[in-house]
Amino acid sequence: MEDIFSEKKLYAAVTAFYALSLPEYHMPVHSHTSCELMYVTDGVCTVFCDGTEISLKQNQFIFIDSAVPHQLEIAAGHPCSILNLEFTVHTEKTPLPMQQLLEESAEFRKFWASRPPFAVSDDQRSMGYSMKDLLSRLQKQPEQPDFLFRLLFYRMLLEMTWCFRRRRSASGLEYLKKACDYIDRHLLEELSIPAIAACAGVNKSYLQALFSRTMHCTIGSYINQKRLNQAVFLLTNSSLSVTDVAFASGYNSRQHFAHTFQKFYGISPSHYRRLHSRQLLPDTGNSRYRIDTDGARQEPMIK
Repeated sequence: MEDIFSEKKLYAAVTAFYALSLPEYHMPVHSHTSCELMYVTDGVCTVFCDGTEISLKQNQFIFIDSAVPHQLEIAAGHPCSILNLEFTVHTEKTPLPMQQLLEESAEFRKFWASRPPFAVSDDQRSMGYSMKDLLSRLQKQPEQPDFLFRLLFYRMLLEMTWCFRRRRSASGLEYLKKACDYIDRHLLEELSIPAIAACAGVNKSYLQALFSRTMHCTIGSYINQKRLNQAVFLLTNSSLSVTDVAFASGYNSRQHFAHTFQKFYGISPSHYRRLHSRQLLPDTGNSRYRIDTDGARQEPMIK
């Protein structure tokens, strides 16, 4: 894919647009030199993009890059209302210079530099309104874009970028939560990164990157920390032997547990227990303690 933003001076041009309510439609597979934005305002439709079938419903939209084969299908009996805009970006001067937008918006620049063949998102803020305002302005002055049109065009691209950024972030947190929940449920079992990733619904490389970016640790170190937290609680709040603490925290041997614990805390599990134990002795003599408005009183249980 050619990076159309690699040149210093770049300009956009709108090549087509429409706002239609279609009772039925069967578009042949095609591609063009324009990028395309398709927004569903009502109903449902299906878009086939580069061999992938995508269902779009109300308040969802798709960005399709240039030269990507695609096809729109609206089934009979299921009408759909769509906003559509196609635009190109090139070095030939037009009334839509792109350079300031690229310089001012790091998010848009980042999205475009690594844009996928197509991307789908819910409208999480004002994408629909921005497209409606832009198409309304275009309908009034289709051949003479003015300053207001430029602002509306830039606004639409910024809204698009914001939606895709939020979608990636939300999806990432969802995958991360699924992975952490799986780890919590299986902490005492043998855990493998492929199994965790499969449960989260992503590949292991992406999940590793999510942990690194969001949790600032690897998946392995996260699991280890969770197990050590469990071990610390048992060492300080139970009378289990160190061996039993090891197995109750997900370690398969006392030796492995002791080595890991020593490496992380700098002392052995037994030494840690002696320093931090908070065990309550099950013995209050022969007395019961009553606490009321007059304070605490010790009463003999056996006379």
